[in-house]
Amino acid sequence: MRTTALLSALLAFYWWTGVAQAQAPIPPPAGVAPMTEPSANEEDPKKKKFAYANPEDITNENFPDLIESFDYPNADIADVIKAISELTGKNFIVDPQVRGKVTIIAPTQVSVAEAYKAFLSALAINGYTVVPSGKFLKIKSARNAQRDSIETYSGNYFPNTDQMITRIIKLKYISAADVNKQLRILPSKDGEMVPYEPTNSIIISDYGSNIERVMNIINQLDVPGFEEQLAVIRIRYAKAKDVADLLDQIINKGESSNKSRFSSGVPRFRRNTNQTSSGGSGAESYSLVVSDDRTNSIIVVGNKAGIAKIRRLISKLDFKLRPEDQGGVFVYYVRHGEAEQIANVLNGIATESKKSQQSGAKASTTTPSPTGTTNPLAQSASVFGGEVQVAADKNTNSLIITASRQDYEVVKNILSKIDIARDQVFVKTIIMEMNATKTQTWGVDYYAFDRSSKGVGRIGFRSSPIGNLLNPATDSGAILGFGSGQTFELKAGDFTATVTSLVGLIKFLKGAAGGNVLSTPQIMALDNEEAEIEVGETIPVNLSRDSTATAGTLSTTANREDVTIKLNLTPFISPDTDSVKLKIEQQVKQLSRTKVEADELAKSAVATTKRVIKTQIVVNSGDTAVLGGLMSDVESEDVTKVPVLGDIPILGWLFKGKTVDKRKSNLVVFITPKIIRNTTDNANLLNDKINERITFIQRYMNGRDPHGEAIDKLPRRSFGNNQPPPSSSAPSPLMEPTDDGDDDDASRFSDDEPKEEPAVETF
Repeated sequence: MRTTALLSALLAFYWWTGVAQAQAPIPPPAGVAPMTEPSANEEDPKKKKFAYANPEDITNENFPDLIESFDYPNADIADVIKAISELTGKNFIVDPQVRGKVTIIAPTQVSVAEAYKAFLSALAINGYTVVPSGKFLKIKSARNAQRDSIETYSGNYFPNTDQMITRIIKLKYISAADVNKQLRILPSKDGEMVPYEPTNSIIISDYGSNIERVMNIINQLDVPGFEEQLAVIRIRYAKAKDVADLLDQIINKGESSNKSRFSSGVPRFRRNTNQTSSGGSGAESYSLVVSDDRTNSIIVVGNKAGIAKIRRLISKLDFKLRPEDQGGVFVYYVRHGEAEQIANVLNGIATESKKSQQSGAKASTTTPSPTGTTNPLAQSASVFGGEVQVAADKNTNSLIITASRQDYEVVKNILSKIDIARDQVFVKTIIMEMNATKTQTWGVDYYAFDRSSKGVGRIGFRSSPIGNLLNPATDSGAILGFGSGQTFELKAGDFTATVTSLVGLIKFLKGAAGGNVLSTPQIMALDNEEAEIEVGETIPVNLSRDSTATAGTLSTTANREDVTIKLNLTPFISPDTDSVKLKIEQQVKQLSRTKVEADELAKSAVATTKRVIKTQIVVNSGDTAVLGGLMSDVESEDVTKVPVLGDIPILGWLFKGKTVDKRKSNLVVFITPKIIRNTTDNANLLNDKINERITFIQRYMNGRDPHGEAIDKLPRRSFGNNQPPPSSSAPSPLMEPTDDGDDDDASRFSDDEPKEEPAVETF
């Protein structure tokens, strides 16, 4: 019992001691008299004054009372809040999430105002702040406090304590967007800075002490000289639109990360969208540069430094050009090509260049890609700087060009590449028909002895009349040296002939035919130009007859058809080699020798055959290519007989004959191109052709040339009148000046001589 009573007494003692300690308040700072609880009708005037004081009034002058020591090492934040409440008389509402430890060490004397500022700093270190709410101060997270009823200041004063506040800063000379962009890293982790461009202001929500630091920096930047101004700059000599485009290229330097701030004719005011120069002591700002075509002026909106820079650039661009450098209308006389074709090419380039300029202007006003890259092809596709118009005059083969001087220089550069002498190709062609013919002849030939000539003549039923066959001289197949005294009377209808030495021979004949050159066309063709040569005649085909019963007349009509040999080709010369690509179409139309119609009306008509070769080949200059393969196989049968006698069965073969022809033909084309690049090659070709003519005349005309005098006047190396040319293996002689002193083409147009500048007229 005594032990149990002792334990109960000890437990009661420890419990009473803990309660007493828990209820004991934190002692006030040393040197300050303990604040006794005022009576119901009494309130401490100092606490009341401090509790309701504005932040700007909490100063050492207004609250000079000192505290000997303000030390709270590793104290619970709730205990520190309670101590400050008792010290200043302020009422606090603490967020349940506010917890942790704070450490405040002040070994020296501090005023009550300084102690309160230290308390706010301790809260800020832990991410908390105080937010006024009537007679209370809410202690909550600083990040959440931005959206609460924190104090907002816009005048000259704002508290520089660690209390979360909102400060509105109105800028005078610099852009709020630029300040936010450049100084956005200055607010604390719990702060925030937002630009408001309509009033050119900055809104900062942060601790007062940090806002003060930001304000000091802004005050150093927001100085006179950078406020936006408007200036109208008159352009005297150039076009305002062209100058604005040049300024766009110069200022932006092709950087896709900056939107184009220059427009032509359409004012688009973009406030505080600045282009800052990378060099110089100050920043040049341009919010708008627009050209006014009506007044030929440029309107600039920017700061003073920016407008000054624009003026300097314009002064270097807007000057009077020399008369020879001014644009207008130019006339270019085409040397080698056709003006109409060249005009179409140049107008096509000008159209694409204009489209590229328009698309480039649209692209410069759109938002750039996230990578900040642009299409280099779109930037380089604009060939001309302005509008270019080209018209062709067919009569003078000239171009009328309307453009600026700079664009005309570009046009001339293009013309120097396309208005050049094109190479030519001389094409020699042999069109040959290779034939293989087999003839089988069955029948009876009768031969009779002619006493006057002592020879034997053939009596045939398939050749000449019988009366003409008695003379061996008229029969190419006569066999001489045979004679006989027998006679034989041959009757054919009303015709009777008496012949001697009738000999019947049955024979089998076979024959073969060789090649036949149909044509040898030769033609000179320009590079990449179609050439055509056609030789033949037009014949009537498909005859039709119509008789009129009333008039008793017979009318005949016929369609006409060309029976020709036609060669169509287009050469394409390789600029780096001596090879030629030939696009060839060879056509041969002939009369058909084997077409037989049974109808009497059709016998008066004819039939034609047509053979075509159409291909593309590549041949080196001077080489020969063979085109062929058009095979045809024709079989014909011809029967000749003596009337009545030839129709007798079996015995009729003594009076008739049959010939069967089998004909196989192959159309072969031999083609040889030769490139003519200059006048020297042309002279060699001319000499070759003249030498061929001389050889032909000497071989087949005994050297008598009816046109020799005219041929001798041609400019070439002279071989003497009707003298044989040099060997074909030797190179062709070059043309030289004739005796009368006329220069040849090679001397007049040497490739080594500089070309004369084309004549150009300017209006």
